Amino acid sequence: AYRGKAPANWCPNCQTVLANEQVVGEGLCERCGTPVARRDLEQWFFRITKYADELLEYQGIEWPERVKLMQRNWIGKSVGVEISFGIDGGGPEESGIGVFTTRPDTVFGVTFMVLAPENPLVVKLTTAEHEAEVQDYVARARARTEVERLSTEKGKTGVFIGAYAVNKLSGEKVPIWIADYVLQTYGTGAVMGVPAHDQRDFEFAHDFGLPIKVVIAPDGWSGEEFEEAYVDPGTMVNSGQF
Repeated sequence: AYRGKAPANWCPNCQTVLANEQVVGEGLCERCGTPVARRDLEQWFFRITKYADELLEYQGIEWPERVKLMQRNWIGKSVGVEISFGIDGGGPEESGIGVFTTRPDTVFGVTFMVLAPENPLVVKLTTAEHEAEVQDYVARARARTEVERLSTEKGKTGVFIGAYAVNKLSGEKVPIWIADYVLQTYGTGAVMGVPAHDQRDFEFAHDFGLPIKVVIAPDGWSGEEFEEAYVDPGTMVNSGQF
């Protein structure tokens, strides 16, 4: 177990944190009806990732298969790599922006970056002319629960922060956005936008007019535009030396 800061639902009237299930209606406390705020609070956590493999492989108890499936989904183990993107102009964070991905083969298809609204880099990288719009978006995003933010039924929202990341493999500059579908509690709190090969990124790029670059081609592809993200195996194209 360890302590760390993380966003939590806070009822200012009850002076307590609430589970997502206790936030009802239009973001109200189920106990007293007061609007619930999102605050960064010190909390206790279990470092589940340290025991993920052991938990997934444990056979000491004969749980029903549906319970095992729930456990696997809750642990949410992903196998991939972390890739570092540079920041155009150097920026205050010389180490760049780290992203975790299960699809490193699509890195040449990155056309934008997305940070979680709570990511500390947002404050450091937002340019002066975009500051007011970014602050307003962050406040609105923090008022929503993670369940609401990850809902596939709502349209994508986001704001350009005025800064650019650099793909170190291709040398291309890509715009940095914030969007509430990216969570600070998952991965690094940043994702590389590969709209041709991730449906969530595809919808975001389509809504905001961002480029869609195909780098994994299905059999028989002759250069036509995709109507949805292609996520299956294929042949690498438009990928530099690869």
